[in-house]
Amino acid sequence: MFPLAGKTFPKNGDALATSIHDALAQVLTLSKNGSTVTVDAPKYPAVKRITVDVSDAVVSAEEPPPKPKPTGKREKGLHVEQLEVTGRPIRYEASKLDLQVKARNVDLDFGKDKGGRPLLVLSGADEGTVDAKIGKADIRALATAAATAAAKQQGVTVQDVEVDLRSEGTRSVAAEVRVKAKKLLVSGVVRVTGRLDVDDELNATVSDLDCTGEGMVGTVAAAALRAKLKPYNGKRVQLVAFSLGDVTLRDLKIETRSGLHVTARFGGKA
Repeated sequence: MFPLAGKTFPKNGDALATSIHDALAQVLTLSKNGSTVTVDAPKYPAVKRITVDVSDAVVSAEEPPPKPKPTGKREKGLHVEQLEVTGRPIRYEASKLDLQVKARNVDLDFGKDKGGRPLLVLSGADEGTVDAKIGKADIRALATAAATAAAKQQGVTVQDVEVDLRSEGTRSVAAEVRVKAKKLLVSGVVRVTGRLDVDDELNATVSDLDCTGEGMVGTVAAAALRAKLKPYNGKRVQLVAFSLGDVTLRDLKIETRSGLHVTARFGGKA
């Protein structure tokens, strides 16, 4: 679940806090307000509480790092009575994501990825919850940034972007993005539609991408954009950049009333 900085496993609570913090700092510009990681572990490796607060952190990596995956033999690690990860919000370009993970009686193994870097791997929990949310305004900001970058290549100016999300069952979302654009004195509209299906690892698979245009500018832009969208059909997108290790999500739900809101439970008995 947590990548660790350095080459060895932490030997006490203070070293654990530093190792988690330094690993996070490799992909996030962390806020200086308060402590990012606190560990209460007077009887380490028995840990009373781990709190990770990345609120107001900014994603500094150009692309999200791959989720940490352990390889080879793992070692018995930590038992944590209370674990909490909070990011309210985590910022990326002009948008932000609210994230909260809570769990109790958590078991974390020591493992290493294929490059030999140390990891904390979630091997079990009595009960846990995941809550991730991105608002409509932030989804619109992301869509506007993407549309503006694509339109610039065609000498087109984006005037307005509208985003509509619709739940289709508990794990699927239908999306429509409507872009009003202008080239010289001529305006047009481009409509991009698609679907997201979310799995137990909180990956969203993109499908059914299509693009249509209205007006001369919209028709020309849609034809150029359609070819660019084709490689994204079937692509998996990480909704959160952490791994749940050995545990499986259940009761996963997606709501779209105020944006994109994903909730789920893990641990205990399914």
